Amino acid sequence: MSREPRPLTARQEAVLAVIRSSLAERGHGPTVREIGERVGLSSTSSVAHQLGRLEARGLISRTGRDWSTCVLGEEQPVRRPGLRSRGPGGGVDGYGR
Repeated sequence: MSREPRPLTARQEAVLAVIRSSLAERGHGPTVREIGERVGLSSTSSVAHQLGRLEARGLISRTGRDWSTCVLGEEQPVRRPGLRSRGPGGGVDGYGR
């Protein structure tokens, strides 16, 4: 029996958006502290937890030991129907469609 992957949480989507923008602007991933500042997490442990969840889903991977070496994976996140995405790829109407 195969299970459908769970949709990303709003926090995971925000972390992924920060990583995407950093890779596009600077060519490398943000530090854990930079991610925390931009998504409103003061604990680096909380940021690392979110990064670990994204890595487990295959959405990001690291080329080195630090999280700032992360690159985007191939899997596309599952969208929650009816909720607006604030990040890139939100769709034409802003509802993921």
